[in-house]
Amino acid sequence: MNNKIKTTLRYLWRNKLFTALNMIGLSIGISACWLVFSIVHYELSFDKKIPDIEHVHQIVSRQEFEGKKSSFAGVPLGMAPLLADESLDDALIVPIYNQYFERLSIPQDHEEEPLILDEQEGIVGTRADYFQLLPYEWIAGNAETAFLQPNNLVLTEERARQYFPKNSSTELLGKVIVADTTQFVVSGVVRKLSFPSSFNAQVFMAIPDKEWHNQNWSGMNSNHTLYVKTKNQASLKRLLSMVIQRYQETAAKEHEKLGAKINFTSSPLKDKHFEKQFDTEGSSINKKVLYGLVMIGGFLLILACINYVNLSTSQMPQRAKEIGVRKTLGASPLYLTANFLVETLCTVLLALLLSWPIVELFRRIYPEFIPSGMEQFNNNWIVVLFLFILVLLVSLLGGLYPSYLINKVRSIDTLKGKIETKIKGTRFSLLKALIVFQFVIAQFFVVGALIIGQQLDFTLQKDLGFAHDAIVTIRMPYKSYQNADVDPFLYKQALSKYPEIANIALGHEPQNNSHWGDIYYFAADTGQVQLHAPRKYVDKDFVDLYHIELLAGRNIQQTDTMREVLINESTLKPLGISSPEQAVGHILTQDDNKIFSIVGVFKDFHQKSLHVKIEPLILGSSNKSGQLQTFHIKLPNDRNLWTKTFALMEKEWKIFYPNAPFEYKFADEKIKTLYGTEHRTAKLIDLATGVTIFISCLGLFGLATLTAFQRTKEIGIRKVLGASVSGIVAMLSKDFVRLVVIAIAIASPIAWWAMNKWLEDFAYRIDIEWWMFALAGSVAVVIALLTVSWQAIRAAMANPVDSLRDE
Repeated sequence: MNNKIKTTLRYLWRNKLFTALNMIGLSIGISACWLVFSIVHYELSFDKKIPDIEHVHQIVSRQEFEGKKSSFAGVPLGMAPLLADESLDDALIVPIYNQYFERLSIPQDHEEEPLILDEQEGIVGTRADYFQLLPYEWIAGNAETAFLQPNNLVLTEERARQYFPKNSSTELLGKVIVADTTQFVVSGVVRKLSFPSSFNAQVFMAIPDKEWHNQNWSGMNSNHTLYVKTKNQASLKRLLSMVIQRYQETAAKEHEKLGAKINFTSSPLKDKHFEKQFDTEGSSINKKVLYGLVMIGGFLLILACINYVNLSTSQMPQRAKEIGVRKTLGASPLYLTANFLVETLCTVLLALLLSWPIVELFRRIYPEFIPSGMEQFNNNWIVVLFLFILVLLVSLLGGLYPSYLINKVRSIDTLKGKIETKIKGTRFSLLKALIVFQFVIAQFFVVGALIIGQQLDFTLQKDLGFAHDAIVTIRMPYKSYQNADVDPFLYKQALSKYPEIANIALGHEPQNNSHWGDIYYFAADTGQVQLHAPRKYVDKDFVDLYHIELLAGRNIQQTDTMREVLINESTLKPLGISSPEQAVGHILTQDDNKIFSIVGVFKDFHQKSLHVKIEPLILGSSNKSGQLQTFHIKLPNDRNLWTKTFALMEKEWKIFYPNAPFEYKFADEKIKTLYGTEHRTAKLIDLATGVTIFISCLGLFGLATLTAFQRTKEIGIRKVLGASVSGIVAMLSKDFVRLVVIAIAIASPIAWWAMNKWLEDFAYRIDIEWWMFALAGSVAVVIALLTVSWQAIRAAMANPVDSLRDE
């Protein structure tokens, strides 16, 4: 065995070029599978170690509104107390209510200054049963005493180190934490869950009385979730029946008046990680994304194996005499097969070593593709086992066909150097099919990358209906200690005196995926119309700053509350109004007898991403910072003045809001964040495209090498008969171009179908046109020609005397 390995390593060293090409191709495929397996295994491990997870269910709502069905994770506040009172011993009721505090003040030992922390995440209110549902390990305290007092709280070990860096976890019982104005006492410390979980809270406290005793069934909030653990399905059905009955008695009629129907049901906890509609912490993932990653990783591995087969096969003619000598000396087919598989195994192991830095480099360059928390997930032994199996699989896939060719040729033929004739007799049917397959995948990714790039350019260049160049936004302070009570119009007035400020307005952002909703009533000719429309609060300068076009009427006047409104042209149709001019002067009302006069109609603009169609929108006046939310500042046209402008903005900011950070964002950049998922997809497809093309070219290079070797005498004869170098290059290249064209013909309809499905998610999208496929095909052909040209030119320029010399 040692001799086999030594011989193999010497051969690999002797053929450095092909060894390097094989290693690079295989390392890319192994790296892709390594990364994909790590991500998929991490995502599939979520919540799996929760005891009896098959018996745990989340109570969720199923809603129907205006014919559209949706699901929601939040529950009414009245639900948890009802179930806690009515449940039997066979059911565990676990409510989890997210808690918000502006600031934590944490006294430290030895008269040190208190530790001040703003807006800490991961704080929840729950009951002691929470620690029966989830397998936390207690470092200090226990589940029975965790919430004996209403102001008790429990910390994870990680959060305990942050809050009390100079104390050990066992010393924290009785320590004080002041949340806003409420004092809490640490009653326990637990270790963070040792497995990926949908439950990521790090501070636990008893549910505040104002929430626990709230019997409201009309409103639902994603901050309020509820879980039931029971092995008795009848018990779960009884609880759900009780919930539905109480809802029908209290809030159903009110919701039906608004056009909404709501039903409550259960969803298995084991499926929570893959149900985005029930995800309140942003940790869920769509299974289709995992399938897509597996497909990309699998394709890259298959391409790498195909590349190895092509390169190995291209070296067969050069190894003809070596193979013949081995057979003459008595080497059996099994011995030759084993020898070649050892050679393949050594190459794969070298590729595995090379794949490690590739994986680490990818994690550093593309951290956005690595799930949050995966680095802390310890699955090293599982990954090692996977890589071991992967190495064996790749060695078999890559080594069996070349070893089959070795055994297929007779010893006398190999000693005479006639292996090329025998292989040529098969017309390279398999090798050509493999090349076509490689370029089908490559062409698919090229088309995909081109269309995704065009759609993203379209989203950023499309006229959104409002101007957004050279505009920065600043979030108004909203915390009590950040001077949130200061009138925002004072800051506006202060900036208005500077000529460097082109314009300033207050109000909601014109485009984002959140909005304030409400229901209005309109007295139409056909009767009362109920209008569901999102609402944005603005001041009188908002329309001018964003160049929003008024189609009829006038701008709103500045008032303390919303009295006058502007509506967009998409609101006209549901109101039954035929023209913008007819809408001016009409009245919208609400259930609480509020009356709003329509004073103007503005041209539609995209208030959400291009994924959704433009919907009715109402703009109303306000002077309250809690409603206006944002400063919008138009910068001067001269970019050289921007630095000075920002300095002036910060100077005035510190006068009015000295305790709030000065942070601005460009409107253009915020619009781009609406398409974060698409940008990540584009980066992944671009990377896959480059890698696929590279691997495909390696395979094409191998086939070109074999072709040039086999046609050596033919080329020599043609040169003697007067053929030019360019003519010979064209002759050798046309066969490869033909393979690429076949791949283009196969890949184009597949890519057209797949990209049409992807574009269906956009209400406003580009059209897929013929030139996209033509451009992608041209790129593939040019790359193929560049790949084979070196071997073709080398063969064409060879001395015909050498090629025609008889052995």
